[in-house]
Amino acid sequence: MLKLAAKEAFILIGTAVAVALAVYAVRPDKIVRLTAAVDQETVPPPLTESGYAEISLEDALRLYEDGRSIFADARHPADFEAGHIKGAVNLYTSDQTVWLPDFLAATEPTAMIVTYCDGENCHLAQALAELLFLSGFDDVRYLKNGWTRWRDGGFPSEP
Repeated sequence: MLKLAAKEAFILIGTAVAVALAVYAVRPDKIVRLTAAVDQETVPPPLTESGYAEISLEDALRLYEDGRSIFADARHPADFEAGHIKGAVNLYTSDQTVWLPDFLAATEPTAMIVTYCDGENCHLAQALAELLFLSGFDDVRYLKNGWTRWRDGGFPSEP
């Protein structure tokens, strides 16, 4: 009886490990080594194979001042109304069926787009960047903790 239970446990654990490895193999967001994460914070990465990458606050400000980039706020519309980067559009990912068709029709695929949200743990900007890239935009960047850093820097904003 004990041998049968051990055999079943071994099969169950082996199956779980195999399924976990298969799921991890197809995930786009792999676990990053700690040293790689530190390196990414100090050196802004180039566009990756995915077509979107994080951008520094300084680079985002330069793009804003250049005036050839679209700034897209990924936050909820209520947060957008409370304050946002001046001239930004609100592209809340949960409402993409509402705004995406019009945005695609009105925006060139070669447009430079900078997405942002608020908070160190906010992943809306990255999710929006990925959505826009998968929708056909060639050059999309996301600004981590963008709204707080932009506002605290005293850069142009509305309400």
